[in-house]
Amino acid sequence: MKCFNFSRFKTFASKHYAEYGRSYKIAILILLGIRVLFVIMEHSGMIGEDLLNTKQVVNIAALVGMLSYITTTSMGGLNCKNDIIDLTLPVATIERFTFILLNSFVLGVVVPVFLLDISAQQLLPTLCAMTLLHSAFMVVACWGAKRGYSYFVIAFFIVVIGITSLFEQINIFLSYGYGKYFSLLPNDNAVYMSNIYETDGLVYRWDLQTQIPWWVHLAFNGAIVAGLYIVSFFKLRERRL
Repeated sequence: MKCFNFSRFKTFASKHYAEYGRSYKIAILILLGIRVLFVIMEHSGMIGEDLLNTKQVVNIAALVGMLSYITTTSMGGLNCKNDIIDLTLPVATIERFTFILLNSFVLGVVVPVFLLDISAQQLLPTLCAMTLLHSAFMVVACWGAKRGYSYFVIAFFIVVIGITSLFEQINIFLSYGYGKYFSLLPNDNAVYMSNIYETDGLVYRWDLQTQIPWWVHLAFNGAIVAGLYIVSFFKLRERRL
């Protein structure tokens, strides 16, 4: 039972969709409703800067909320009080983890990004950003902290806002490259404050610019995502031992 078996995987998936299929349908209908609402507003002539900003905020909230909900739902009975029943199912950890990973990624990342009215320029970077967030959510879900999801999402935004404020205060400008792809490394030209000096009543600033190749971004972020997925697998395995 340690090796991956497609028949057991298929049976487990069928059982899961029979129990939670309705929840997935409702979540997808909500996303469709959000998109239809903005389409109606745009075609009615309500096009402006405020509407575009509201649309972006709503899309981000919908993407993060959908990802969190789908990932927790993908855990199935493991997030219930009677999870002992789910633990006794004839399915290996690798099969269960594969299903949770694929189901939460497809329904929590790919489907929402394509259902919501995301512009073509932001499509790829949004997918990349959601993949990074998905890997973090997988760790939280497999850790077994259902109630910690809301705290995790709140802490995530607090940390991002806090780091951004800190960078502004110490004059370190990090560009996250969202225009091309999302990256945890500075994009292309990373500008670091290296020295400020004053002479003859004038203040001079010397910056060090370093160009970062695209493959460094890909390798760095890919390693983070792969590492988080590995951690989530072992955390799920610990719960089944």
